[in-house]
Amino acid sequence: MSRATRHWPLWLVGLAVATVVAGGTVAVAVHVTTEGVRNRISQKIHGKYHVENLQIKVVPFASDYWTQQGRFQAIVVSADRVTRKGIDIRKVYIKAFDVTLDIAELYKEGDVETTSRRNTTLSVRVYKGDLNKLLAKKKSTIQNLHVEFQDHKLVVTGKYQLLFGYNLRMVGKLQVKNRRQVDFVPTAASVNNIPLPTGPLRQVLSKLNPLVDFHELPLRPSIDKVEIKDDYILVNG
Repeated sequence: MSRATRHWPLWLVGLAVATVVAGGTVAVAVHVTTEGVRNRISQKIHGKYHVENLQIKVVPFASDYWTQQGRFQAIVVSADRVTRKGIDIRKVYIKAFDVTLDIAELYKEGDVETTSRRNTTLSVRVYKGDLNKLLAKKKSTIQNLHVEFQDHKLVVTGKYQLLFGYNLRMVGKLQVKNRRQVDFVPTAASVNNIPLPTGPLRQVLSKLNPLVDFHELPLRPSIDKVEIKDDYILVNG
């Protein structure tokens, strides 16, 4: 410990943030406040995503000790729309309970990192129009990829050059994978009404999935359930 930091309160020493400058590393003391945390989370989200109507709420414990440790009763992030890597997700709501943030990382250039949390809730919507925009951008051997929602299933169509035809049609459901992404799982697949063999089907799905990836959402929410509604996919956690 340096002479400069020897007489700091213990909580201040523990929350020193390392900032690299030309001459070396300088310790910068950070006094944590709920407003400061809210502002830092907001800055990082705006820096990484295109966001509409972002709302952030940080709920502290009664004791300021926990605030200085980066631990909060709850953190809530909501937005009308979040755009990242070509996909729009809408009506976003994420709530983390009894969550501890990596304060040093929060005040540097990194992401919003959580070191622990009791659990999270998640609710987002992916609308059919937004999903079709994403499919149009996917690099795939399928041309004119398009999705429709029918009877709580997805119908994926496109042009796929195979020995016996071009018109691809897949009907299937959605499946949560690794609690962070949503995959399309076909129950029927054909080209020109002829069943698609396993090999080509596996190749098609490798280019299509994950249909939507939620790995980069702040506060690390997990997906528990996905439902196909009339014109959107509802993702809950």
